Amino acid sequence: MSTEERNAAFARAVADCRAAMYRVALGMLRQPADAEDAVSSAVIAAYTHLHRLREPGALPGYLMRCAVNACHAALRRRKREISAENMEIYGGTTYEPDSVWSYVHHLPEKYRLPLLLRYGEDWKIEDIARTLKLPKGTVSARLSRGLKMLKKELQEEV
Repeated sequence: MSTEERNAAFARAVADCRAAMYRVALGMLRQPADAEDAVSSAVIAAYTHLHRLREPGALPGYLMRCAVNACHAALRRRKREISAENMEIYGGTTYEPDSVWSYVHHLPEKYRLPLLLRYGEDWKIEDIARTLKLPKGTVSARLSRGLKMLKKELQEEV
């Protein structure tokens, strides 16, 4: 594949995946500006290391993995930069208050991220496992536990 073809395929993949990357980043970071920054960083990182990708069909998963990595980096920076008394500013959500997604948003990340990818983005368990670098059984267990936690949260609300 020539450089021009690879760049064109990359641009198409970014156009196709950008909205999903943003939704996942927003679910992890909870702030629209931070999510946009993470997606931009992920696209730059993916393009910089595009030569490492052997299978062009794996590009959407690779982009999502880069987005998740960028979110983790942003969370690490945020933890170092924000004092404990200012932490409540980041507890707000951009989801509708009565939406199920607002409840998903409050779950621990290890459950929230698989739920966002599976039910928000309609990914298969195998793709989630590959992207998060987890065994399929772990992804299934986290989905199950996350759904149980979500159900309990919703029942307490009623």
